[in-house]
Amino acid sequence: MRVDSRVAVMSSALWLPSGRSTTEDALVDGVLGTDQDNPGVESVPECRGESPEHMAAEAVRHALTATGRTPQELDILAYAWTARFTDQPYSPPHRLAKALSAGDCVTVGLAQACNGGAAAVETIVTRMLTDQRAALAVAVTSDSFEPFGTHRWTEPAIMVVGDGAAAVVLARGPGPLALRSMATSGHTCADIMEAGQGLHIRQPSDGTPADVHLSEAAHSVEHLGHCVNRSVRHALADAGLQADDPSITGVLLPRLAPPFIDSFVRPALPEPLRGRAWVPDTHTGHLGAGDTLANVEYLQRCMNVTPGDHVLVVNGGQGVTASCLVFTAGTG
Repeated sequence: MRVDSRVAVMSSALWLPSGRSTTEDALVDGVLGTDQDNPGVESVPECRGESPEHMAAEAVRHALTATGRTPQELDILAYAWTARFTDQPYSPPHRLAKALSAGDCVTVGLAQACNGGAAAVETIVTRMLTDQRAALAVAVTSDSFEPFGTHRWTEPAIMVVGDGAAAVVLARGPGPLALRSMATSGHTCADIMEAGQGLHIRQPSDGTPADVHLSEAAHSVEHLGHCVNRSVRHALADAGLQADDPSITGVLLPRLAPPFIDSFVRPALPEPLRGRAWVPDTHTGHLGAGDTLANVEYLQRCMNVTPGDHVLVVNGGQGVTASCLVFTAGTG
């Protein structure tokens, strides 16, 4: 999707609970063993009773406050999450809109698993490019894995999930960070967690059910790579860039564990980009649907994007789908 800087990121926010789940907790509970892969992080944020909608509302309020706008001015609220463990009688996005007193905005919920944040941005941008009445919007994600307890550390070679929320305020027209292009690619196959687990416990082929699972896992990971590669190539083409363009100063990757990133995600990037790619703010762990939006927040907070520079935000999720967003310095 060629956006040509017609939509900008006005502000962003990351909201994390104050609790922490640690590797020490997981070792004491027997979830982690001393011989397991290093998860690349010693602790991740953990809820202590905060609901996902509370975290999302806090992230939205912080992001809007930075722009001097209010929830009542929103035209679109796109909310994504990965899992829910409550019996609430109506949908998460409408609970969030009610908590924000968002008024007459269009509220959309996206069950797109770990690529939900990217799907929220894509939904908003598509609407803004086709509907002149859509001028101000927020993409937001939140997830609480509190019911998992220390079992969030079960597969440290793939991911350790952290709790939290991220929000990005988008507007049509100029802004601090401009979106040049965006692309998403998908393939229907097994989910990424099963894929990682299957490849993590390789066994000799003897026709057992484990071999069937391994075959399905390998298929899933293979197509995750294809989706990442296609989304990056398509987003670069729509932005008028080549993978070896020196103006690309960074590629931000999903907040997954180093073994999974280095085995399956980084190799899927076009070769010139692999050395410019990293996982930011690993202290959060994998934020469920929130890695894309959290990485946009990192981009705004920590990276000095000067005119002519480009930064890619790459993400993938179960299903599988993968997205790539190309940002450049804005004019407002």
